[in-house]
Amino acid sequence: MAEHKQGSMDIRAQEKTFAGFVKLSTWGAVISILVLIFMALANA
Repeated sequence: MAEHKQGSMDIRAQEKTFAGFVKLSTWGAVISILVLIFMALANA
């Protein structure tokens, strides 16, 4: 069986993917809030 040392795995790709996911989620939330504000103002 192969020897594995804890903490030796290269996780740069996972970190990059997670950073992209966080950025996309943040932009999605901001856009959703802006749309809701616009809808509230347009209906008033």
